[in-house]
Parts: sequence; C-alpha cells; structure tokens
Amino acid sequence: MIRTLALALLVMTVAALQPASAQDEQQQVILKETVTASFGKVWDAIKTSMAELGCGKAQTEKIIEPAEETGFYKGVYVSDFCMLATGEDTTKKYMEQFGRMPKIRGAIWITGRIQYKINVKEDGVKQTTITLRSELSGFEEFITNQVYFWTSNGILEKKMMDTILAKVAE
Repeated sequence: MIRTLALALLVMTVAALQPASAQDEQQQVILKETVTASFGKVWDAIKTSMAELGCGKAQTEKIIEPAEETGFYKGVYVSDFCMLATGEDTTKKYMEQFGRMPKIRGAIWITGRIQYKINVKEDGVKQTTITLRSELSGFEEFITNQVYFWTSNGILEKKMMDTILAKVAE
C-alpha cells in the first residue's frame, strides 16, 4: 500500500515537472481532401499552384506507379523553400501571423520561408486524396546565426489547398 502510494506520488511529481513549453506546443496542421479527379489532373494542379505561389522547382517529385494493372498511383511532392519574407525590418512581423516563432531575446530575423509536403493517392477511378502539411523556417542572424523551424497555424496550408482545389476544378 505504501509502495503504491509512493509510486503514485512519484508519477504525479514527474508529470508536474514537465516543461510548460511541451504542453503549449502547436500541433502540425495536416489538411486532407478527397477530390473527384484523376491522379494526373491533381498532380498537374499541384505543380501549377506551386509555381504560381513562387515555390520554384520541387525538391522531391516522386510518382509511384501501380504494380498491378488494376492498382492506383501514389505521389510525393516536396516543394523547395518558398520565401515569404526577407529583411530585418519586416520578417519577424510578417512571420508571426503564420505561427509561433522561437523566442530569442534580441533576435534579428533575416528570412522567413515555408516548405510544403504533399502526398497524393489515387483511391479509385477519378477519386484522389491530397494530404498537405508544411513547415515554417527562418534565419536568425544577430544572436545565434542559425536556421530555426516551427509549426504553422494553418493559414498558408489552407491557402495552398484552396489554390490546388481551384486548379483541379478548372
């Protein structure tokens, strides 16, 4: 009985010592949409949308063809880093609207960017699922001289998904 009570007290103490930042961390936003369109049309819409929003050439563009004649296509598209903001005067203010940036006292943020990761899966004839996630990053020059990564609040992901869906609907 005493051992059980001591063990329960130990577990509660360890749980209370967990840093608050781990509890406050944002979860990564993952958007998933199923559209009535062929894999090829969705894939072309993704590439066109990325080009329109200034993301340049993809870092990874992989199409997995079906092994069987009745199988379905899958694809992975990882964009290049899309520049959202540059310059020490505007970067921090602009990037704060899209996610909680790392706290660095006296930091001077030089660049802000986003990278999209999209999985495309053909579920059936003219039925395709799009899964979109992203990661924000920025370069802090004055204190640490390093690149930092953080999660987005979903605004940019929603904008990209809406652009892709509009292209698919055309």
